[in-house]
Amino acid sequence: MDKKNALIVSPHPDDMEIGMGGTAAKLLKNGVNVVSLVVTDGRRSTSMGNISQEEMAKRREQEAKRAARILGIDNLILLGLPDIRTHDNRKKLKERLEEILICLNPLEVFTTHPTIDKHPTHRTTSRVVLKTLRRLKGKLSTHTIWFYEVWTPFEKYNRIEDISNEIARKRAAIRAHKSQIEYKDYIEGIMGLNRYRATFHNVNGVDAMKYAEVFIGLSI
Repeated sequence: MDKKNALIVSPHPDDMEIGMGGTAAKLLKNGVNVVSLVVTDGRRSTSMGNISQEEMAKRREQEAKRAARILGIDNLILLGLPDIRTHDNRKKLKERLEEILICLNPLEVFTTHPTIDKHPTHRTTSRVVLKTLRRLKGKLSTHTIWFYEVWTPFEKYNRIEDISNEIARKRAAIRAHKSQIEYKDYIEGIMGLNRYRATFHNVNGVDAMKYAEVFIGLSI
């Protein structure tokens, strides 16, 4: 039987780890071939030190590679765009994304939400992914796009993944992004959100699930 493929698209180097690091590790454990595409190089990030944008981009590239190794992701694609504000950069994203989708033919595609997420780069990335998938409709096995939460928690969702067994790996993968957590250590916030999701999903007060990630699915 052919191995199932999944594509995870991250606007910045740490978004996947924050929003669905546990699910990514879980998919891999279940035999899914996970490809992680990181769109921008993260050069515009806030820094505690006086370093250039070029140096920040280099640091974040190495951090993304370390985090991928922690999660067990072998197929990491760093597109390396400085941003997607310009038409030319959005065009580069569309072209590369189309190549990857046609080659990979993923069963599932994951990315940030196109309207709920408050970060503009997250919304733009998601809209490009969604438009590209719809343009390729009929040529791919993909029928649903799954949105994961990063900057803005979801009010409603239609998929929950128990990541209790993967939470330690997720924590370690986020911690690999040292340039980000040195100015804002958001690890406990993310762990708290994942704990909250599990706690309020458990039925009849039975604490069967310790940590969970949630997604909103949209038909292509």
